[in-house]
Amino acid sequence: MATQIKAAKLPVILVGQRGSDDASTAALHDLLTQTTLPVVETFQGAGVISRDLEPATFFGRIGLFRNQVGDQLLAQSDLVITVGYDAIEYEPRNWNAEKNLRIVSLDTTAAQIDNNFAPERQLIGDIADTLHDLQSRIVGYEMPNASLEQLAEFKQELREADEASYTPATANLNHPLNVIKSLQAHVTDDMTVSTDIGSHYIWMARHFKSYVPRHFLISNGMQTLGVGLPWAMAAAMVRPNAKSVSVSGDGGFFFSGQELSTAVALGLNTVSLVWNDNANYDMVKFQEEKKYDGQSAGVKFANIDIVKFAEANGAKGLRVESPEQLDAVLDEAFATEGPVVVDIPVDYSHNYELAELVESEG
Repeated sequence: MATQIKAAKLPVILVGQRGSDDASTAALHDLLTQTTLPVVETFQGAGVISRDLEPATFFGRIGLFRNQVGDQLLAQSDLVITVGYDAIEYEPRNWNAEKNLRIVSLDTTAAQIDNNFAPERQLIGDIADTLHDLQSRIVGYEMPNASLEQLAEFKQELREADEASYTPATANLNHPLNVIKSLQAHVTDDMTVSTDIGSHYIWMARHFKSYVPRHFLISNGMQTLGVGLPWAMAAAMVRPNAKSVSVSGDGGFFFSGQELSTAVALGLNTVSLVWNDNANYDMVKFQEEKKYDGQSAGVKFANIDIVKFAEANGAKGLRVESPEQLDAVLDEAFATEGPVVVDIPVDYSHNYELAELVESEG
């Protein structure tokens, strides 16, 4: 494998969940500190790249789209090194649709081989030990200037994608990226952030930065609706010295919102952000509208008052009445002991852009 890496012009590491344990992450950091290589995280591999390594090595996450920067980088690579990657995280037919990528696998278990994922070589065993051995064998490797120029362009694309591209149509609505930026400013590296499934998870998976593995939890593969709050509660129990945050849509939140009373009974320090789009299952809605000429069905539910629901369960309920209040409301939420629920009206008017990305998977 070392010989293949040293012969490659643009080798890319794709790291998944099995590569995100503490020992494997530390070994990967050691390797990347010595030899700079671009890394793409799966959604479940989020947080593997540390803050100090991010500028030179992090090139986004993949897990739902084929048009992300990470997808483009993998398509340009002449050698993909998968580390602890499981096909359920993001099926190979999505990121290797043309079946033309050269792949090598480093994992604790044998690869699940199919037409789109047939590694030329597999190193099966302890991931940390394998990475440490590999590190010593690729000392001195440097990518050619042409590859570095490509990487600089991809980095610029990542930065530009994090900037809001439209103004919300209604004054009380918040742009998804502004919600993420405010959340980012309130979250410390020791906090756990879990995201439910829905349109918000697309935004979060692409744009929320995490620098500690297994502290940004995303349900991909099965895409479990309602998982955000229970995961945050579990994190609050196993990591009691730091707040836990769940991010849900209004639909996903009410799949498991009854557990809020348990969080209150246990005195858990959780902050639940509920992205409110006026009682729609939006991730289903925008895809139906894309497919059926603007028509949707079965995507509305009762418009429940989120603040009153929180208070009825004994938690603190807050609402962001305007974008100007967002930071102040989150200040209050994160300063409060015990469970807090924050109702955040969001503007999903441009989610058709996400639908276009989904459509590209064809």
